[in-house]
Amino acid sequence: MNRYRSLFGLISFALFIAASGNWTALPSAEPQRESKVVTLQEAVRMAISRSPEVLIAEAQAVRTREAIRETQSLNRPQVITGTGLAYNNGMPLSMEGASPSIFQVSASQAIFSKKNANLIREAEESGKAGRLGAESARNELAARTALVYYQFHQSQKIIEIESRRLELVQKDREQTETLSDAGRVLPVEVKIAQTAVQSAKQQLLIAQEQRNLAEAELRELTGLAASLSVKTAEPLLENSAFASPGDALFRQALASTPEILQSEAMVKAKEFHVEAERGERLPKADIIGQYALFSRTNNYQDYFNVFTRNNFLIGLSLQVPVFDGFRTSSRVAQSRQEVSEARYKLEGQKSGLKLSIERILSALKIARGASELAQIDAEAAREMVRVNEALLESGKIGAQALNESRAAFHQKEMAFLDAEQTVFQKKLELLKAIGTASSALQ
Repeated sequence: MNRYRSLFGLISFALFIAASGNWTALPSAEPQRESKVVTLQEAVRMAISRSPEVLIAEAQAVRTREAIRETQSLNRPQVITGTGLAYNNGMPLSMEGASPSIFQVSASQAIFSKKNANLIREAEESGKAGRLGAESARNELAARTALVYYQFHQSQKIIEIESRRLELVQKDREQTETLSDAGRVLPVEVKIAQTAVQSAKQQLLIAQEQRNLAEAELRELTGLAASLSVKTAEPLLENSAFASPGDALFRQALASTPEILQSEAMVKAKEFHVEAERGERLPKADIIGQYALFSRTNNYQDYFNVFTRNNFLIGLSLQVPVFDGFRTSSRVAQSRQEVSEARYKLEGQKSGLKLSIERILSALKIARGASELAQIDAEAAREMVRVNEALLESGKIGAQALNESRAAFHQKEMAFLDAEQTVFQKKLELLKAIGTASSALQ
């Protein structure tokens, strides 16, 4: 009796402690990760802001701007200062074309040079092409990030579908095993049910690994911390370009595609280079000036009647080419061939771009039709599952017919997701082809 009383006392004490709520919570095995919903536009902006490819292209654009400044210096004043010390015996001789002096300053300013003017224009067009390289890198990165984002979003949907399928086939296996124990089904049907479970597990594993890879790539592109749980929003991609005719898109692409604009700038740059080479045949004029402070140690006073320490010169230098051994004509001919090559390349790019736009529009139209068909097909398969579930309850069909309809619905559902992804990819390809991917996705 005392034993029962002790047991009753222990139980009462435990219930009292539980009711008082004085339990200390055990630390969780893994700390909860902060979650954040990242939209498609946010992901693209983050990727562009930190991408090495874009940063390299922007650095190259800065370098081309400095190259323009360097070329523009050809038409700006040039000032040189220095000194020249020398010992002379007899008649004062010059040193590197100038008399030895304590201090001297030389200055020149080009006032007419057709070659310099065209070299500056060439550098400006080349700089424009360099700046467009950064925009091309942004377009490429924006399309790549958007596709990775979409794949990550779709992989989560696939995991949900595969998880539901796994639950259903596990229930079916349990029922089959129960019926097998009762001798109502053959052992081979148990094997079939077990194989279906393993197949569903494998498909779920594939979906999970695809999700992990897409998430890793998205984090690498955007710089999202590993401690942050990333959630996605439905990646909607709508643009007026998707409903525009091919001719209108081609005209838009000619004005916005970085690759086309780059090639056009290079053609102009090479044309200016031809003019610069032709400028070698034309006269050029410079304003020149020179000042020198002489020393008596060079005995100038002994050889000139009037010795002046401060000496200066200002004047106009005019140079007229007469004959250069056909060097200029050869360079002009080479430059003209380079212009022709650049023009042929540009025309080929335009032709390829026009055909590419037509192909993408055609593929997008087909993909949209396939997506609509897949959606209707999936809805019909879902309705068939509902009908078969009702028929199974009424005993009009067997479990095998229901399982077959569920398997067919699963295939239709996955086909619909594939069709949606194809539509999204074709939209991205079109935006990238017309050069508006970066602006449309931000």
